[in-house]
Amino acid sequence: MNVADSDMLAQALFAKGYYSASTSSDADLIVVNTCSVRERAEIRAKARIKEYVNHRRKSHAAQEIWVIGCMAQRLGQSLRNEIPGIDRVIGAKDIVPFAQEMDGVLLAGASDTGGEKFPGKLNAFVPIMRGCNNVCSYCVVPLVRGEEQSIPAISIENTVRSLVDTGLKEVTLLGQNVNSYHDGSTDLAGLLEKIQAIPGLARIRFTTSHPKDCTDALLQTIGRYPKLCKHIHLPVQSGSTRILEKMNRKYTRETYLQRIDAIRRILPNADITTDVMTGFPTESDEDFSDTVSLFKQVHFTAAFMFAYSKRDGTVAAALNDDVPVDVKKERLARLIDLQTAITKDHYSSMVGKDLEVLFLERQRGGEKLWTGQDNGCKRSVLSCNENIAGMILRVRALHSSGMTLITERI
Repeated sequence: MNVADSDMLAQALFAKGYYSASTSSDADLIVVNTCSVRERAEIRAKARIKEYVNHRRKSHAAQEIWVIGCMAQRLGQSLRNEIPGIDRVIGAKDIVPFAQEMDGVLLAGASDTGGEKFPGKLNAFVPIMRGCNNVCSYCVVPLVRGEEQSIPAISIENTVRSLVDTGLKEVTLLGQNVNSYHDGSTDLAGLLEKIQAIPGLARIRFTTSHPKDCTDALLQTIGRYPKLCKHIHLPVQSGSTRILEKMNRKYTRETYLQRIDAIRRILPNADITTDVMTGFPTESDEDFSDTVSLFKQVHFTAAFMFAYSKRDGTVAAALNDDVPVDVKKERLARLIDLQTAITKDHYSSMVGKDLEVLFLERQRGGEKLWTGQDNGCKRSVLSCNENIAGMILRVRALHSSGMTLITERI
């Protein structure tokens, strides 16, 4: 979502005569987009902002520094007191209206782009909804992004069509709880049917799904259309029903596993990925063992794994954060080791098989090496002298480097 917001603001600035600087030192305007999901994200953002402020002071550069996004929403103008030198703070709830009506705050002397269009991308993130109504006890998103609001389907269609006109091949539809999307009678399944009908678009992804809204009808729609990638990102957060209840996740271990069974039944070759945290308040060794056993049972293709960190203003912040930091980290390390082995098994099982891979860019440091993804979420590399950006090619997996498939064209 932050990438999508950054792209939207960049496009609005481009339309007003701005263009991307090669380095931060060359910029007239520096915009730092921030996240508040974890404490570490805020620490890194503040450190980067301080670097920019200090450089501007030492170099006497004529720059403005804007801070936008979730941390800006959470801390508000107090951020300017904490880091003197920030010129503007724009919260996550205000980014869209600000991008639409920012003429009065722009710097003078913007360059003339000569009527050029904003550079097109082969893949892009497109928000289809903003905010969240779930109020998971650990999550700051409802506080910084507000209540759930679905964007009209016709607006989303028009956005995707305009992106396809600039060369887009793959779109990822975004929402904090993307599968709760509703615009009148159009749910996510209906929206996917509309988007897949757009000529020139090769692939469609969406994230992030909530298990309680992962319906059979949605899975059947995904199975019906080749453009819809066979990849379901389904955050579990914990394998313990007791902890899930404290998290206010609105499902149990058993009902989550029922959704996994439905995915395996309807989309037998789908990649399933997840989010999980260790060390949520009161998490016992038994609770953590439930998470480990769930990972062994589901066999996720990949997972985003984190240790719990308290976020001010959330329900969980009032709980006693009683799991020692070293225990959180030790449990996280064990889970990472387990999932790494499972992911390597997934990739090894693909060796010798044929895949259809959408190649999007050259690998850094290799002029001939191209990277892409299959119709799930597995990363592939192909050595090729041609420019294959935006092409879906049939390739064969020769071997696995662990978390990347090395392929040849067939």
